Amino acid sequence: MTFSLPLIGAYSLAIFLGYLFGHQEWDFSSALKFAVFIFSACFFGLYMSYFILLKLIPIESMKSDKGLAFKMIAYSSLPIYLLGIVTALIPQTFFFFFLVIYAAYIIWEGLKVMRVNVDQRSWQTVVLSVLVLLMPYGLHKLLIYLSRFAL
Repeated sequence: MTFSLPLIGAYSLAIFLGYLFGHQEWDFSSALKFAVFIFSACFFGLYMSYFILLKLIPIESMKSDKGLAFKMIAYSSLPIYLLGIVTALIPQTFFFFFLVIYAAYIIWEGLKVMRVNVDQRSWQTVVLSVLVLLMPYGLHKLLIYLSRFAL
């Protein structure tokens, strides 16, 4: 968490500042709401991906500990956070977002370190890459949808 939490916080701060200074009016409450949604989505997306990884690959077959599995998920989330920070502060750089595919390479190498069979590693890389990339996005959209029902 000492690696991921500061990055998630910086991503949330960038969303807050980008929303605050990127709109005509200074809508502090909306900027804060979107920053909290991003923080929550990234934080819970990280843990949900980790728990799905533990269910997908049993610990006995990994021949490693749970800390290594969490590190792989945390390190593979790094491109999402960094590109999100840059895109939030400089919206014209949205076309760099294809670089989040680097997360799949980190997962591939992480599964090799965890001694997963090559036959299983390919499909597990695809599944985990989709989870790591889409889990925060899906949770963010869910939080926005649920906030419409709040008082």
